[in-house]
Amino acid sequence: MEPVLRPRTPRGTRTTDGRLALAAAAFLLACAGAEPVSEPRPVAPPGTSDRLDIVDRAIEHHGGELFEHSRVRLTVASRSGSFDVDSTTDGDRFEYVIRASAGDDQREYRRDNAALEVTESGESMDMDEREQVRAESYVNQRMYFLFLPYKLNDPGTFKEDQGLEEWNGRQLHRVRVTFEPDSSAGADSAYIYWFDPETARLEQFAYDYSAGTGLRFRTLRNYRRIGGLLFYDADNYGLNTPDGGLTVDDITPAYVEEELPLVSRVELRDVDVESLAQ
Repeated sequence: MEPVLRPRTPRGTRTTDGRLALAAAAFLLACAGAEPVSEPRPVAPPGTSDRLDIVDRAIEHHGGELFEHSRVRLTVASRSGSFDVDSTTDGDRFEYVIRASAGDDQREYRRDNAALEVTESGESMDMDEREQVRAESYVNQRMYFLFLPYKLNDPGTFKEDQGLEEWNGRQLHRVRVTFEPDSSAGADSAYIYWFDPETARLEQFAYDYSAGTGLRFRTLRNYRRIGGLLFYDADNYGLNTPDGGLTVDDITPAYVEEELPLVSRVELRDVDVESLAQ
């Protein structure tokens, strides 16, 4: 299973996987008129940065502030099936709705600032703590990949500038990303992102997960700008082993060609963007 990373956390509130009661309490306090307390951003470890110019430029190139004031509806399709996403972000408030199907049952995940609700065949599901964490992971995983590179400036996301690297005759700007420990179910994963040094467009990315038992590498294609936001499809290469030892730092053009088979192709279909900016 691919890593799970927390969704964009609204400024001034705190939500953590498996601890929805805290989020609900904060929401109720806000409704009662209490001012939320902003938490300081985690301090970046030595050799990393909280912000990098190439990442800032990439976010701007892909849509910038439009990410924060938009409603996006689309379908994500791959070999394993498809699911529909309805994502609304308006300043500090967000709502993610994911509708997936498994056989005859229809399951819907609805996540907002306050809580997560899961319904199946139109009926609300009662979940224990473990099921709640798994549902959070399902939502976080899908939303994280959908809006890259926007989420690379989330709090607790630490970036290391590794300079230029040649890929198939092109120079790409390489950035290694790690996360604040225990900030999410996938915080032990490491990522590498490659950007076009001129336009800052995200070209490809890779990550490891589950204590080095899994490795994924995605090359991006079919870029198109819709409603000011840049969308793309991806070819997904990967490798799994129960023995561990897989690390994103081993990724090179030769390693991809010799070791990583094509796992799936991910396509975004029926993309619709509604601006909420006033």
